[in-house]
Formats: sequence, C-alpha cells, structure tokens
Amino acid sequence: MSESLHILFLASWYPNPEEPQDGNFIERHAQAVGRQAKVAVLYVHSLESANDFRVELTKNKNITECRVFYPKTSRYDIFQKLSNYKKAHIIGYEALLKEFIQFDICHLNVFYPAGIFALYLKKKYKLPIIVTEHWTKFLPINPATFNFHEKYIISKVGKEAAMICPVSIDLKNAIQKFIPHDRYQVVPNVVDTHLFKVRTSYSADRPVRILHISTLNDAHKNTSGMLRVLSKVFKSRRDCTATFIGNHYGDHFIKMADELGIPKDRISILPEIPLEQIAAKMVEHDIFLLFSNYENLPCVISEALVSGLPVLAADVGGVNEMVSTQNGRLVKAGDEVALEGQLIELIESINSFNPTTISQTARARYGYKSVATTFLELYQIHAKG
Repeated sequence: MSESLHILFLASWYPNPEEPQDGNFIERHAQAVGRQAKVAVLYVHSLESANDFRVELTKNKNITECRVFYPKTSRYDIFQKLSNYKKAHIIGYEALLKEFIQFDICHLNVFYPAGIFALYLKKKYKLPIIVTEHWTKFLPINPATFNFHEKYIISKVGKEAAMICPVSIDLKNAIQKFIPHDRYQVVPNVVDTHLFKVRTSYSADRPVRILHISTLNDAHKNTSGMLRVLSKVFKSRRDCTATFIGNHYGDHFIKMADELGIPKDRISILPEIPLEQIAAKMVEHDIFLLFSNYENLPCVISEALVSGLPVLAADVGGVNEMVSTQNGRLVKAGDEVALEGQLIELIESINSFNPTTISQTARARYGYKSVATTFLELYQIHAKG
C-alpha cells in the first residue's frame, strides 16, 4: 500500500537560493519517505528579483520538488503578502497534480506559515494533515515569541491535524501547552546513513580533533563561549585542535579567536560546506562540540553520533534525549567552567568510547528506514480514503 501512496510534503522552510541549507532536515525526511512512497515537496519563496510567479520543478533523488518563486511585497501590505503566498501555493499545487493526479495526505512541515495552505487543502479537498514540527520558537527558553497571526494559524492547524509529530519529547511537551490534545507522536530527524560513515578508532599519533558545525549565531549557539573555553584548554594542553564550520559570522569569530590568543594552527573557522563535505569532516574528527543556549533536536548531533563521535553538548531542549554517558557528556547551558572540565575529561578518555557502538545505536534510531517506517504507518492510518 505504501508504494501507491502519494504524499505532499508542504514545507514552511526548505533549501532555496537565498538560504541553501534552510530546512534541509525537511528535505531529508522527504527523501526518507520517498524510498517507500511517492513524494512531492511544495515550497514557495518570495524574491526581490522576481517579477512574476515562476515554477521550478526538479527531481531530487527519489522526490519531486516544486519551488514557486514570486515577487516580494512590502511587509506592511499584509493582505497582498498573504494573497501572493496563497496564489503561489495554488500554482505549485496545480503543477504537481499534472504528475501526481491526486494526493492522499498533506505532510505539513512547520506549522507556520505553510499551515495557511494546509488548511485550504483540508477545507477544499478534504486532505488530511500530519504535522512535523522542528521550531525552537515553541520552547520557553527561546526569547522569540509568536505574534497573534502565528498563534491563530498554529492553533487552527493543530485542531485540524490528524497527528502532530514533534522531533523531540521536549518539543512535544512545549507544543502540548499550546495545543492541548493527545494526537502526538515523536519522530526524530533523520540521517543519511549511506552518506555518514563511522569514524575509525582514535589514533594517539595525532592531536584530538574537536568539531563544531552550526550557523555560528552567538545568541543561539554561544560560539563566543566555546571559543573562550577552547582558549583556556589550548593554553593547558597541546594534544587537541578545533574546527568550526558555519554559514554566518565567520569573520567575526576569526577575529575573536585571534583576540583570545588562540594560535592559528590550533583552530580553523570555515564557511558553510555541502552535506557531503560535512560527512567527510565528521570522520576526520574525534569529538563533536555544541554549547547552545537553546536547541530542539539538532541534526548535527545525530550526524555526529552516526559517524561514531562522542558529543559534548549543553543540556537544552531535546539534547538529553540524544546524549548520555555512553556517547558523550552534557553540561548546563552557559557553564563555561563545566564545559572546560568535561572537554578535558573527554580528550583524556577518548579511547573509552567505541565509535562502532555509538554509530550502531544512532543508526537504529535516526536511519532513513526507521523514520520512514514510522511515517508510513501514520499515513496508512490517516490517509484520505
């Protein structure tokens, strides 16, 4: 039955010309499901350079992607903004129907803003809605808040959804305070286990290599805190180096590392790289470091674990659902003293972690087959009859 299902992935976030990595975890969910069902992704995006509505249909491995680009409007012209947003979705949906004929279910990814069109599909075509939610904005620790319109749409979609699938237990608990019903099932982010290989055992012939990958947004990822800790660790030890990879603020932190006295041969701060290169970087390193002020269920942690790296991270959001004493260490968010101590302890005990065991456990949880099977069971229960 699953092979005959036609699934519409409706995405609030998705890779686009302005943000090539935006919502790439949604792309991976779609590809996981696409191995066992027919999947189309619909995503719309306004561009300053767009003069009209433009449809871009592409094949991405086993999924069909429909991106609709349309003119950006004034932020103050709310009516025109919403009108264009809905029109772009309708254009894209009609383009997809030429190939898919019909859809059996709408898999909405992130309540807002794509939930606006999910409600339209439910009302006009009786298309059932399943929601996957990733947004840290639901978490109390996140300083960002929802405005009235966002709250209205989220609440309305939540009431109409057949099932809500947060990617972590922590996020589920936060959303339930917002949408208090029992139609929830936690389904984690996925990792392409064919792309991410397990690292070999640590070699004592070289320094321990520490890796961090993120946007480098300081308010979120506490990049400056990690650099301060590394500057102290590097002064006391010669047996470790670090690599930071991110898509924003790199030059600022290169300057900060220099001001902290971190030798240039001990740290590399690199720009954003494609996922294939991230997988290669994982197996070249020994420890993954993440010191965020808030998180949900970070894809980079699951990727690091699948690659066999022990993880040192701040205990925020759903991170403690991923990291334990068997595969890493946790510290309180913002506690630089604890981070320094645990990092030194990890460096000294690196041989006590078994990369293969860490990887096998992570693959069973975050692999494409496991996650896709869960979604397909939900589709079969709730698909349009």
